[in-house]
Amino acid sequence: MMRFATFLIFIVVGYFIFHYIIRILKEETYRRSGRGGGRRRNRENADTEEEYRRILGVTDKDSPATITRKYKELLAKYHPDKVQHLGIEFQEMAERKTKAIIQAYEFVRKK
Repeated sequence: MMRFATFLIFIVVGYFIFHYIIRILKEETYRRSGRGGGRRRNRENADTEEEYRRILGVTDKDSPATITRKYKELLAKYHPDKVQHLGIEFQEMAERKTKAIIQAYEFVRKK
């Protein structure tokens, strides 16, 4: 019985350590990508047309049909309901990304 309790404690502690390490790695990746807080510019508050086009992954030479297709692909990929099973962190990230994609598409579409 003592072995089983030790084994169970080992598994539970390992689980929490694993998830703590994964969270730290996600935060580090997020910070390195330039989307973190501080003095860096936030993607959701982009001001320029180039930034919006970069978010959508299109160029100024792409047709409106191509821009719409890319927009729909990105929405399907980053929709919060698609990542709901991955946890609240991914769902919040997907919501921010979706808002940025919609904002970028509205701006580019008006141009």
